Amino acid sequence: MHSIFFTTALLLASGGVDQNPKTDYELPIATGAFKQQVHRAYTTDQGLPDNDVRRIGRDVHGAIVVETAKGTAVFDGDRWRPRTKESPVAVYRTELDKRQISRLKKLAGDCVQIRSVAENKGEWAVAADTGLYIGKSADWQMLLPRKGSERWAPVDVRAVAYDTSGNLWFASPQGVGYRVTDEEWHLFTGDDGLPYNDFTCMAPGPEGIWFGTTNGAIHYCDGSWMFRQGRRWLLDNHVRDIAVDDSGSAWIATTHGVSCIAFQPITLDAKATFYEEEIEKYHRRTAFGYVNPAELSVSGDKSTAVPVYTDNDGHFMGLYLGAVSLGYSVTGSEKLKKDADNAFRALAFLSEVPQGGSHPAPKGFIARAVLPTSEPDPNPQYDLAYDLRRNAVDALWKIIQPRWPVDESGEWYWKNDSSSDELDGHFFGYAIYYDRVCETEAEKDAVRKVVRRIIEHILAHGYNLVDHDGQPTRWARFSPDDLNRNEAWCDERGLNSFSILTYLSIAHHITGDQKYREAYLELALDHGYGMNGMTQPKCLPGPNSAGHQPDDNMAFMNYYHLIRYETDPKLLSMYYHAIHVHWQYERLERNPFTNFVYAACCLGKVRTDHWGDTDLSPPKSCIEDGIDTLKRFPLDLIDWPMSNAHRIDMKPLGKGLGQSSSLGGRHDGQVFPVDERHEIYWGLDPWALTCNGNGKRLREGVPYLLAYYMGRAHGFIGE
Repeated sequence: MHSIFFTTALLLASGGVDQNPKTDYELPIATGAFKQQVHRAYTTDQGLPDNDVRRIGRDVHGAIVVETAKGTAVFDGDRWRPRTKESPVAVYRTELDKRQISRLKKLAGDCVQIRSVAENKGEWAVAADTGLYIGKSADWQMLLPRKGSERWAPVDVRAVAYDTSGNLWFASPQGVGYRVTDEEWHLFTGDDGLPYNDFTCMAPGPEGIWFGTTNGAIHYCDGSWMFRQGRRWLLDNHVRDIAVDDSGSAWIATTHGVSCIAFQPITLDAKATFYEEEIEKYHRRTAFGYVNPAELSVSGDKSTAVPVYTDNDGHFMGLYLGAVSLGYSVTGSEKLKKDADNAFRALAFLSEVPQGGSHPAPKGFIARAVLPTSEPDPNPQYDLAYDLRRNAVDALWKIIQPRWPVDESGEWYWKNDSSSDELDGHFFGYAIYYDRVCETEAEKDAVRKVVRRIIEHILAHGYNLVDHDGQPTRWARFSPDDLNRNEAWCDERGLNSFSILTYLSIAHHITGDQKYREAYLELALDHGYGMNGMTQPKCLPGPNSAGHQPDDNMAFMNYYHLIRYETDPKLLSMYYHAIHVHWQYERLERNPFTNFVYAACCLGKVRTDHWGDTDLSPPKSCIEDGIDTLKRFPLDLIDWPMSNAHRIDMKPLGKGLGQSSSLGGRHDGQVFPVDERHEIYWGLDPWALTCNGNGKRLREGVPYLLAYYMGRAHGFIGE
């Protein structure tokens, strides 16, 4: 029947893939050291007289000084010390003398309100409510900045400054500008990337210009605008004053203390080491060492971190297994080898623990998560009333009790009703571990045993994951009856078709058992799963569509092995079409994981069909955007509140099917950079404009590790 299907339904997808890689750029792209921005918070705990900081500046020796509601202090490199009468003179801001003010008033009027003053080589600049002025001696004039045929007459000018090159800058609600010549300026608004315009102050330094606003801080350097808002970057979003030290660090005065945004030299490899160390400190759960987010009993205090389970522990542990396995393959680190071995054992246990006990599941069923029975019983919060509430809004919701059975040993609770998310994570992790870490036959046999156990369960139950009640789970359904003939599953058709094909492909690759290839071909060809996947995922992301990032993430997890293991040219043509169309949307998100998966699958490939050739090879920006996101990935992974909803460079997304109006991105149609938004899990929505975090969840750096080591393993990133 396979050949009959090829001669009919596959005619449109027939063609081949060029196996000779061709690019117009060189790989790997060298990274080296770069400057990572980090936030250091200072309050009365570090010696400030009061957290209500009014002004900030520098003394004649360059030390940072502050004026607070309860006195002044100077920073000694470690703590704040009270200033004495003998302390050097502090300069908070430049001011005009009475004579200069008198002369300015002749031009600007007696009621002029001076907001900011700057001086450079005898030229004085003034930001005032009535405009922008410069003066030398007795000669004052109003400036009307001009860029080509565009001329501004700025009013309500909030700040002026001269940068280290002597260029005059101004900030006003109309926008920001700097003088190139007497007749030519560069002018910036939201359309040019300026994030916000309700300015309070400005300060130049060796790393560019810093702006304070009523709702965040802004950094401009080398043509790029960066926005710093939320507790990740500021103790309070209303910036009162800024001083910049000789290193370029910005010292920011707020009503809640001093925020210092400093530049820390680092490499991508050193960042990976940092996240690995953070995982060991805060994120290991149970004796198996599951890697989980941690809850903080005190907001922002990592010393209070306690790791907690999630509904998708198997999924996330599979990602972690993939990350450390890729890491071991490029570094040879024995620590990463040990981490990979332990992660494999922890993941495998999830398909062992459901056996036996009072509510045994069929062999090969995988648990969502486990908890030691020495911890509080989780079942009360997942009782029958919980199931009925969920079923009332989702008619397919599975009613099953208990949701946390106890295993045969009596030592573990295990959570049931597992989903395709778990299976995607398991198979993704097992395949990378098998290919990149396992060397001995004993190591490979251990993986074969687990993979065979799970896939045999799925085959024995009609392409379903069947729970301890003998019924399929809510989400892990892959049968042709459901995906092809049940309207309730039409949204899942593309994603779940490629998921089950991926499981079978990986099972065949690892075990060598031909029956898995036969089952794979039957689904792919006779039941049209290959064609189903060409329409996946169920909801495309990006502007004017209803995105669902967890599904995007799972789709690219599956592409990674489905495409790279396949040899049949007609099936490959279908799969290449799917990933190529999908990535045209994903590229707007500058996600290093999806970018590197796409490059790993499509670099140098050309898809041919009856309409001609399609070059699948990613542009250089695919790799560069991924590397830029890795560089920007914040070291602070606490779930702080933040918002981009008020930004003037924000482009709202059209409200699509099932989509909130509170979505948006940059003026150029891409997402805001990762260090300017809340989303640091690739499965979260990068288009969301707000996050109401409370600083009490510490995320783990697995998304960074997976993307970084994948980039290294495939030769995209050079250290």
